[in-house]
Amino acid sequence: MVNSLKQEEAHILLENADVQWYWDGHQVIRFRELWREGASIEDIAEVFGRNLLSTALLVLDQADQGYIKQRDKGLFGK
Repeated sequence: MVNSLKQEEAHILLENADVQWYWDGHQVIRFRELWREGASIEDIAEVFGRNLLSTALLVLDQADQGYIKQRDKGLFGK
């Protein structure tokens, strides 16, 4: 039988995270271009003035929706 977590052991994802949730359509299109060109997640974040967490969440979102594909070097690009 699996033990359930006690309330004090629970973990809420991104509870105190500094996440910028909104990306406009032009930014998403440019993100896809940069991703396909092999730009690293750090470089992409810098282009848009975003933090790595916000950019990583966009990567997850776009991959989940099938707009970008996995790369050999992953988040690190070329």
